[in-house]
Amino acid sequence: MPREKQPRWGIYKKLVGTFLLILIPIYAISLWMNQQGADVVRREIANSMQQKTDYVVTTLENEIDRITTLQQTFINDADLNDLSIRAATLTDYERTKAFKDLQAKIVMLAESSKLIQDVFVLMPNLDKRLSAKSRFNVDSMDRGEYESLLKAENRIFNPVHYNGRLLLPLGYPSATRSQYLLVIELSVEKISREMDVFRSYEGNVTYLTDDHNQETLYAHSGIGEAGGKIQALERDGSGELAIDGTPYLIFVKRSDMLQWSLKTALPENVVLNPVYSINRWYGYLSAVSIIIVLVASLLIYRLIHQPLKKLVTGFRKVEQGKLDIVIERRDHDEFAYLYTQFNRMVSKLNELIQEVYEKTIYSQQSELKQLQSQINPHFLYNSLYIMYLMADEEDYNGIRTLSKHLGDYFKFITHNKADMVPLEQELNHAKVYGSIQEIRFSNRISCEFTVEGDLSEWRVPRLIIQPVLENAFVHAHENTEENGRISVRICCERECLTVTVEDNGKGINPERLAQVRQSLTHRRDETETHGIANVHKRLALLYGNESGVSIDPVATGGTAVTLRMEVGLVGTGEEGECQLASYTGSGR
Repeated sequence: MPREKQPRWGIYKKLVGTFLLILIPIYAISLWMNQQGADVVRREIANSMQQKTDYVVTTLENEIDRITTLQQTFINDADLNDLSIRAATLTDYERTKAFKDLQAKIVMLAESSKLIQDVFVLMPNLDKRLSAKSRFNVDSMDRGEYESLLKAENRIFNPVHYNGRLLLPLGYPSATRSQYLLVIELSVEKISREMDVFRSYEGNVTYLTDDHNQETLYAHSGIGEAGGKIQALERDGSGELAIDGTPYLIFVKRSDMLQWSLKTALPENVVLNPVYSINRWYGYLSAVSIIIVLVASLLIYRLIHQPLKKLVTGFRKVEQGKLDIVIERRDHDEFAYLYTQFNRMVSKLNELIQEVYEKTIYSQQSELKQLQSQINPHFLYNSLYIMYLMADEEDYNGIRTLSKHLGDYFKFITHNKADMVPLEQELNHAKVYGSIQEIRFSNRISCEFTVEGDLSEWRVPRLIIQPVLENAFVHAHENTEENGRISVRICCERECLTVTVEDNGKGINPERLAQVRQSLTHRRDETETHGIANVHKRLALLYGNESGVSIDPVATGGTAVTLRMEVGLVGTGEEGECQLASYTGSGR
């Protein structure tokens, strides 16, 4: 029997697939929840950082707004006006006292804010510079400094970057040399300390730039020169930016009042490091889960597949006809119950097969006997009628020859000891029959026999060639006047025997051919069968459905009837034992 194709999906693969179908949705939901958590963390951190950015900028705006308000208030100070406008009319005592009072006031102004580095007054009329740091000393005015500050626009907030210092000059009442300048120096270092709130994250980038003067007030970059990309950002608010393949969270806040921009960037991997840590644990969990699935599937596979494989092996042996198999199970589980039922099934099959086999054999024998009894009277009627015609014509030589052939003929058919005969005997019997028919048709029809192969290696059912030969004489040549021919070709092969009876008679019309073929392929209910249908039924009964009779028209006219016998199981012989269909050779 051909080997069965192995199933595409075995039990082990199905177990693994089942576990994965269970785990994958849970794993996917967990990943989704983790991703949602990461998004929440990202949004919260982004909101927190943006709030910090807004807070720092707002704090700077409020503080500098307060400073400029104090500056505007102080610009109208009486002592400052007296020293700058009418210093020449003051006595030495009044001038000294005015300087001391003004010094105290600017010291108080300098100490009013943590962002103020120094407060000083430039008085060009006196060529004096009074500073909060000079501690009651009046210095000479630096003309270069004064000229640089005069160039600044007279606005509420117009910082001037001079020699690395951030200065807020304010003149009174207009920018001329006859006026004085009240200058507040902002501490860049103290402003930078306000940025320390962003240093809590490793790798952060922070820039505070003066958009009006294109000056950088504060710079801190944990990523080197690539931070320049962040410094060049023009947008406001938060967002994301990839720098050298690393994603960063970006926060930008611009002050319209100060015309300053605060830009901060944090590496996403630093911000979301706890989330990434959870992702790594998810990776470890995934690897462990897969190992557990494989091991658990293997254990279940061994618990189920091994006993199931034993049961499948038993079924295959039964399919091959080995009905003496018994399978056992030591454990008292469900498979023990299946094994017990399997053993009972095999035992019952043995009983049923034996009963059916015996009934089939006896039925075949009875049917073969009945078919043979139908053939013998059929030919007897024709033979006696031919002899009657010859006696009426006083053809004594013909009667003598025909009698000899009839004797040989009936000697063969009455020899009823075996249903299977050597092919050579069956062929001789067909030749005797052909000779009888040639006498009947007054040699208007000739019968030729051709043999290919060794006849001695084959045994065939009795009386299978003669009915086909009779059909050719009676039906194909019933109106033939001369040159009638019937050819019998026998081809002996190792596992197949074919006998072809071909005539050059009138042939068979398509309608009748279709009816005959249909009668061969459909079961007939009549109790009497004759001729070709009789032979076909016998061959199919003995050799199986692949064997039997086929009828085909001949291109040159006439009909060819082929008997095909393939090696298979046949009915019982003399001893009642099942025989192989007919081939008895030793290995040709």
